[in-house]
Amino acid sequence: MLQPLLIAILIGTFALSSGCASKRLANHDQLDQIALEKAAQFAGNSERALVEAEVKYEAAVNADMNFYSPLHMKQATEALAQARSYEIKGQKSDTIIASSQVISLLQLAKQNKQKVDITLQPILQQKLILEELNSPRVLPTEFNEQLESIKDLITKIESGDKDFNTNLMDPILKDLQQLEIDTLLTIHWQPAKKTLDKAEDEDADDHAPKSFIIAEELVAQAEIEINKNYKDRQLVEEKGLAALRSAQHALYSAREAEALVSLDNKRAEDAVLTFERLLAQIGTALKAEDVRHMAIQDQASALAQSAETQANRLIAPLQARIKELEKQIALVQSPLIEETAINETSAIAEEALMVEEAPVVEEALVVEEAPVVEEAPVVEEAPVVEEAPVVEEAPVVEEAPVVEEAPMVEEAPVAEETPAVENTTEK
Repeated sequence: MLQPLLIAILIGTFALSSGCASKRLANHDQLDQIALEKAAQFAGNSERALVEAEVKYEAAVNADMNFYSPLHMKQATEALAQARSYEIKGQKSDTIIASSQVISLLQLAKQNKQKVDITLQPILQQKLILEELNSPRVLPTEFNEQLESIKDLITKIESGDKDFNTNLMDPILKDLQQLEIDTLLTIHWQPAKKTLDKAEDEDADDHAPKSFIIAEELVAQAEIEINKNYKDRQLVEEKGLAALRSAQHALYSAREAEALVSLDNKRAEDAVLTFERLLAQIGTALKAEDVRHMAIQDQASALAQSAETQANRLIAPLQARIKELEKQIALVQSPLIEETAINETSAIAEEALMVEEAPVVEEALVVEEAPVVEEAPVVEEAPVVEEAPVVEEAPVVEEAPVVEEAPMVEEAPVAEETPAVENTTEK
């Protein structure tokens, strides 16, 4: 039990610290009582109180309580600083008081988190989706703005703000969903858009109009598809990649076309020789014959045919090996399948026999015949003991021999008393 003076100090200190808070907690009325009860448990051990407060505070920080219960954590931080200061000064009672307040605030913070989890469940779920998309790094400014809106709702819940209602959640949830779309567009569509813009800056629409128009259409369509089907992550990735590849093709085609337009005779020949050199590099890698005596289109066709032939040569032995392995596997599996079938058949037969023999279990009704135990009434027949009144009938002197037959020799004294009866008769 705490002394009345200590109780008064506790109540006064808690009231003072609560009054200094910028916002009153919704569960403020519970704080003083919980802290008072906690302080009583430490029984004057200030060191143990501070250690427990430190450990629980660190756990709360790791559990992201600063997000879920910012007001509680702010007060707990201030109270912990006071507890440390009191301990250094050797003010044990004050250390216990402040440490108990820290622990109590953290306990109430956990309760508030549970309330927030339930009340703001859709918003918190959407926040988790954004974090999985790496939105905090992709669009940090936009994400932090939405995070502040969520924190504002949490503060209203924590302080018991009467103006809070679930209708306040709707616009925030819509903004978070839009941020999800914007994040996906930034990751999967923005690279294609930037590449297309670069191609346009380099006059790709003039130098490679066909490629540019195709790229322009794909980029526009990708934006529409991503906005419409942003939950389909695979489709979003495919559409974005297709748009990017098309924009890149338009950019590089325009550059090559522009170079060709400005060629004179000598530079035109150099360009043709460059193309042949590029094709020859492919032929060397394929170990194909030199085909530079052909037209460029024929060179490309010859190299393609050589590549296909070599691919077939490489694949043929692999396919043969695969077939051989499949046969070996089949041979290995065949006995196993037969053995499995035999085992299954045996198991079925054994089960059938067990079912047929099951009546033996019924014959075990012998256990029911245990009425022999009921016949134990032999114990009930112990009334023989009740018939012991035979001893009372012992007064019949003539039947005394029965007493002699009884192994109860010790009862013989009954016979000795009989003479007394005879003396009475003589008088």
